[in-house]
Amino acid sequence: MNNDNIKMCVIGGDIRMLITARELADNGFEVSVFGFDAGFCSCGSAVRCGSIGDAVKGASVVVLPVPFSSDGCRINCPFSKTEVRIDEVLNALSAGQLLFAGVCTPSFVSKAEEKNITLIDYMKDEELTVKNAVPTAEGALEVAMRELSVTVRGSDVLVVGYGRIGKLTAASFAALGANVTVCARRGEALAWAEAYGYKSEHTDSICAAVRGKNLIINTVPELILDRNVLCSAEPDALIIDLASMPGGVDDGFAAAKGIKVVHALSLPGKTAPVTAGKNIADAVIRILKRRSVL
Repeated sequence: MNNDNIKMCVIGGDIRMLITARELADNGFEVSVFGFDAGFCSCGSAVRCGSIGDAVKGASVVVLPVPFSSDGCRINCPFSKTEVRIDEVLNALSAGQLLFAGVCTPSFVSKAEEKNITLIDYMKDEELTVKNAVPTAEGALEVAMRELSVTVRGSDVLVVGYGRIGKLTAASFAALGANVTVCARRGEALAWAEAYGYKSEHTDSICAAVRGKNLIINTVPELILDRNVLCSAEPDALIIDLASMPGGVDDGFAAAKGIKVVHALSLPGKTAPVTAGKNIADAVIRILKRRSVL
């Protein structure tokens, strides 16, 4: 199928989504965008529209940002002076159009189902999540080098969680000479960490694991660094929380103890937006081919 026959629409988001729109256009698709005010940014060959209705008209595929919303009501549109509400987008769509979004909530899925709209969470694409882990790990390094009063080399670093992001984060810090300990639940994850030369601690022993660490990096999206654990942490430790909101740290207790916590969210969009945007465009195309749309 000729890509010229398929129109795509990108609504909202940061620089990543502009790059996504440009990349889709470069792949031969007709692309419209909404939620990017003139003067804020260039949309390249994509067509900037003045309304949601104009943007989605004739589009087979509509792409929302990652995360698509911060409050469950509005689409994340940092380059738009006018808010774009989720209900407005859903009301403008019709059955048959494919809606892509990043990090879909259960309520959003339910709303789409009520309107018979096919919703696809592109952040569940394994290849994309692995590729996104690279700029996330690099971003964690940047935050650490900015916030620490000592070098990464020689620092005692605890990486909590050993999934995609945890693996790359541990490797990145170890490559710069940090003393890395991995804390995880699964025995095989701990075995892999040890195989790569890191120290390891089971999550059951996390209180012991945080002792003596000047840098703690959390990748687990649940409250794992609670007040009980933070009581064992060094008062001058730095915590970088890479988990999506609300994160994995008891912020109030950490503040009371004087422990600095940096919530490093959406790092791919901040540290490598061009790479991240291209990765999203690739994922959308890949998913469409899987569904035999292309």
